Amino acid sequence: MQKIIIFIVLFLVLGFGFSCKNKKSENQEKTDLKKKPELKYNADSASESAAVLVFGNDGKVEYVEGGTDKAYQKTKSGLEYRIITKSKSKLRPKIGDVIFINMSYKTESDSILFKTSDIDKNFKMRLTTPSHEDGCIEEAFLLMYEGDSAAFRIDAYNFFTYTQGKVNLPKNIKKGDKLIFNIKMLKIVSDAEYVMKNKDMYAYYINQEDSHIERYILNFEYPAVKTESGLRIMTIKQGSGKKVTKGQKVQIHYTAGFIDGGVFDSSLERNQAFEFVVGENQVIEGLEEGVSKMNVGGHAILIIPFRLAYGEEKYGIIPPFSTLVFEIDLLDAK
Repeated sequence: MQKIIIFIVLFLVLGFGFSCKNKKSENQEKTDLKKKPELKYNADSASESAAVLVFGNDGKVEYVEGGTDKAYQKTKSGLEYRIITKSKSKLRPKIGDVIFINMSYKTESDSILFKTSDIDKNFKMRLTTPSHEDGCIEEAFLLMYEGDSAAFRIDAYNFFTYTQGKVNLPKNIKKGDKLIFNIKMLKIVSDAEYVMKNKDMYAYYINQEDSHIERYILNFEYPAVKTESGLRIMTIKQGSGKKVTKGQKVQIHYTAGFIDGGVFDSSLERNQAFEFVVGENQVIEGLEEGVSKMNVGGHAILIIPFRLAYGEEKYGIIPPFSTLVFEIDLLDAK
């Protein structure tokens, strides 16, 4: 789709004082007036504004990039947002709802990092509690109504570290960078409605998964404890330290893989421990529950059902309905 980019630059020219008593000063002021004003982003000032509006073939604005607070508004948390298409819907998503969206995000230098269309044309995800306080993607979703289109600027470090749980930033991202998100809220379905519509599918996958997990456990000599949620914990070493409590920051080494033996991530390979705060939904539910039942110094294997991991959604290289296996060393909790 061909796009027309219109640059709109608004200048506020401050008045200059002229003195008839000093010809040298007068000449200097005339010279200064010929200089092009230098525009700088200043979040505390509304005296200058630069924005880039991107239009589609239908003549409607698709999103806004760059600019100051005249282009983007801010929430109290600092989330920068710009509602592009305002729908007439009164339906806003709630925590736990399933949202169907078109979304992409890129760097400020226009390097596209992710597009939902590359994964699934009917991309959906369950809306979770905000992953951090300083303007997160979950807050962006909560601002939108069904049918809205919007652009958001979100801190890259917070997004990759707290929302996605990555230990290292991508190579082309540095601390202080912003990501530009373009989002279309297509449809909002309540958790109850979604489960009801998909209960047969869920029942099938849960039964299949339970059977696979029980067979998998037979390969180990460690006893497996099944929690009420369906998480299985195999304790290799109990740990002599204190038990983890809610609100503590824990430090772990982990190896994460699939029930078929494939490994997709390991903090040991990076030689860098992973940290998160228990009870703040910074990691998948099964990992948080498993670690919260360990003692410092403990070593355990967690078998996490799909419903306690990424559910029916594809997440990066993790397929939908994936049972995950985490081998955990709990290093510290404070």
